[in-house]
Amino acid sequence: MSRSTVHHYWDALNNISRRLKDMGLVQDDIYEIGDLARLQEVREILFCDADFKALNSRGNQMYSAAFNNYFRFASGEDITKFKARADVLDMPVDVPPSHVSERQIVYRSGIIRLQVMEFAHYTCELHPEHRSFIAEKTHKPYMEGHHAISLHNQPAFSHSLDVYANIVCLCPVCHRQIHYGLIEDKTEMLRQIYHFRAERLAKSGLPVSENEFLELAMRQ
Repeated sequence: MSRSTVHHYWDALNNISRRLKDMGLVQDDIYEIGDLARLQEVREILFCDADFKALNSRGNQMYSAAFNNYFRFASGEDITKFKARADVLDMPVDVPPSHVSERQIVYRSGIIRLQVMEFAHYTCELHPEHRSFIAEKTHKPYMEGHHAISLHNQPAFSHSLDVYANIVCLCPVCHRQIHYGLIEDKTEMLRQIYHFRAERLAKSGLPVSENEFLELAMRQ
């Protein structure tokens, strides 16, 4: 895809975001939609809107094409194209608003978690040899997304912890172990994660030393 086409799609998605905001479907932009089912629902509503249909027609279907391309990206369909350069997605992200009830619930994106697993080809990033069962929902090996620095630590950071660099694809055994295993085993697993994610974390606005990372990551 040429730079010119990417620029046109980017502008189209910005216009779509403004339209969705006017329709009351988002607060700020399309990127705040972290659930794939909700993204599909919003697409169906938008594509039925008369004003959007007219805009899309004047734009030679650029707006629907931009949304559909973004949907494919969000669903992980084209994500493996970025495998060699996953760090192109790393950047500081503003902290999304939290919802407060009896306790503070920090927003997390199911789309980013899905894409991280696609990046890893549904393979455990700590122990690729570990095998898992095939999940009915995806028909792929069942894996889990683990926030290396727990979202409970969000108040200590000015940028979001719910980003690609901070989510690791783990098999169920490794994921349980990193939460409930022996301290020495957990420490070794976290050191491994830090060594292959430190630069990306810094690029995402989350610079931490190894000792700081270990201390934060232990607060699960």
